[in-house]
Amino acid sequence: MKLKLIPMLVASSLFLAAGAQATPLSALPNLSPVAQTEEVKTVNINTGSAQEISAVLVGVGEKRAEQIIELREQLGGFTEVEQLLDVKGIGAKTLEKNRAFITIKQ
Repeated sequence: MKLKLIPMLVASSLFLAAGAQATPLSALPNLSPVAQTEEVKTVNINTGSAQEISAVLVGVGEKRAEQIIELREQLGGFTEVEQLLDVKGIGAKTLEKNRAFITIKQ
């Protein structure tokens, strides 16, 4: 372990001896945590196609997405996310896994 630290100490000593100065974080571009996170995909279940719904929702394939669209048409549109529980094959666990990815807009 001591041998592994020696090169690190030598390198840091040379770095400091060369007059290196620390750059303030504010001077570095795009270090915002928001800029580094991936955008979360959502789907509006009142307007999304079967392909869009199945691409976003976990555990929902194209056939299940088509069933969602059928229920949407019967209801005249969803008013609550919980109405997805009326689709055969979508239970409480599937709904909870996907709640953050679902939007309802008319």
